[in-house]
Amino acid sequence: MAVSQAVPQEPCTAQYLNSLNTDSRTPAKSDVVVVGGGIHSLIYAIHAQKKFLASAVAASSATAPSITVLEKSESPSYKIGESTLTVFGLWLKTIGVGSALLWRLFGPKDGLAFYYLDHSNPNECGTFSANGPPGDFVPTLQIERKISELLLTLYAQRLGVRVLHGHNVDVDATVLPKEHCHSQVEMKVSTGHDDATTIRTNLLVDATGRFRRFASKASRKQILPGFNTDAFWAYFECPGDESEIPLPSYESCNTNHICLPEGWAWVIRLPSWEESPVENLAAMINFLLDLNAQDVHPDEYPSSMELAKRFGLKFRWVVSIGYALRDDVVYPSDMSSYGSCEAERKFNWITGRYALMKGLMDKHRLVQDLYGPKSTWFIRKGLTYQSPTVAGPRWAAIGDAAGFTNPLYSPGINCNMATSIYLAEATQKYLSGTKPDQAKQMMAAYNRFCAGRVPNLHRMNRFNYLLMRSPKTGPLGPLWQYLCGTGNEHWRKMRTYTLADVAEVLTSWEWGANRPEFIAFADRAIAIMDGPPSRAEPEAVAALLELSARMVAEALASDKYEGRWAGLLRWYDDDLVRCPEKTERDVLARRCEACRNWRILRGDCCRCPTCGAANTRNEIVKLDDSGKDGR
Repeated sequence: MAVSQAVPQEPCTAQYLNSLNTDSRTPAKSDVVVVGGGIHSLIYAIHAQKKFLASAVAASSATAPSITVLEKSESPSYKIGESTLTVFGLWLKTIGVGSALLWRLFGPKDGLAFYYLDHSNPNECGTFSANGPPGDFVPTLQIERKISELLLTLYAQRLGVRVLHGHNVDVDATVLPKEHCHSQVEMKVSTGHDDATTIRTNLLVDATGRFRRFASKASRKQILPGFNTDAFWAYFECPGDESEIPLPSYESCNTNHICLPEGWAWVIRLPSWEESPVENLAAMINFLLDLNAQDVHPDEYPSSMELAKRFGLKFRWVVSIGYALRDDVVYPSDMSSYGSCEAERKFNWITGRYALMKGLMDKHRLVQDLYGPKSTWFIRKGLTYQSPTVAGPRWAAIGDAAGFTNPLYSPGINCNMATSIYLAEATQKYLSGTKPDQAKQMMAAYNRFCAGRVPNLHRMNRFNYLLMRSPKTGPLGPLWQYLCGTGNEHWRKMRTYTLADVAEVLTSWEWGANRPEFIAFADRAIAIMDGPPSRAEPEAVAALLELSARMVAEALASDKYEGRWAGLLRWYDDDLVRCPEKTERDVLARRCEACRNWRILRGDCCRCPTCGAANTRNEIVKLDDSGKDGR
């Protein structure tokens, strides 16, 4: 999700960032023009360019098509969406961006944790906790989006993608062709300091996010059936000891979810580089990219604190905390006593209904205006929507321009990147002189590819929200996501993927929400648990628990799904039977003894990425769930 308030931009940064391109001039023509410079735009441009370059090398004399990314902002700016999963880490690995670099810029993440509360019984708390991938495979991260988009911008420029900031496309003046035989799209582009120029392109990619600037020309957005959701959030500091937070086995290196009948809250600890000059940030990231290109050992990288000092940057740890609640929640008629704005009032009202959530918030201190004036509280309404048409003659939409559901399970980057990867894989063929009928078939295929994705994720979202109506059924949601999302045949091949075939998993992974076993259980669960945002009836809870146990056993017996479940999941055995007394799982992260920040264990890196302190051999190895050395 992008922030709803306007966040001030640093002046005069576009000229600097544009100067880092091989050619910073605004082109008169480009084979591909991507409108919008966010994360999906950059995923698309980098993946397409890497595929172009690979085929150009294979063909010796071939040259890569030109890709231009146009972003109206002066530089990458604040957006919400701060948690990444294994699929994003895998993609970064296949394009050549290593863990050592990433752990200097972003926060370490070791999986997901869920806590299920009930305000009528303040002492009841359902739980679910799962590890992330091992540190010697790929990283999962807690990211500040401004920094992630700056990193990908600089990496794209190194590959020869032209990324131009401060370039505003006149959407109204850009007419999309009605037939595939039309040769090119013409668009007017202004840079704020000269007359508008015209750019001609063979493929226009709409990466304008929820604004859907070009997708909206083809169709109105579709709101899916059932309740929608609204989000409101702010940033905090946690100056005390997190062991005092009143939630079982709480660790801030998880993406933590506090789940309620009304919805859920996220708690994400991440490093912020805000108030650092873009020029200094770019210098640091380019320095890290040089080390990455040279394959320098991780222990030879400077730590985050050392980098901040060397490049004159501000570096601090903050905690993003926000709610995504059902839009049928009934709030008090007068909420003036809860705060100064709608987001703050709703945040404080829902927090006050749950003793454990209030206990968590008592350990945190609000950060005022972290991202500029009037940026303390944020709100976004009507999160779920779909673009019914995502492609046509000479254009296609990717990322949130194609649709979005909810930040639960972080589908915005991690599932929606399927659209960027799919289109990137198809682009070279589309540009290679295909006949109009072939081009039409390709865009029709992309429309079909996108058509079922948002409904699948919307079902997944409704399924999880309705299970949150009881602390007993809540954990069944992530149990089924991990069963179908990480036990499938593609997931079991994760270590074998390269750039040549990684699209196989990136374009098909939807947290298991597209798997027949998931759909069968989710539909029955929704029918049983459907109801208002309040505590579920005991009969429905009992029926669903029995149904889930039977259908999980059937799914495992089919041999379609496999996993080291006891090592991955706390409170579950290898048969996915819940064992409340089983708290152990694989140990893949530990705190640094010097700075007390979390670090992901690799076994070959002794220095803490945050502070640079050396750790002993015994402190850097992962352990399996029995406590044995996991090397």
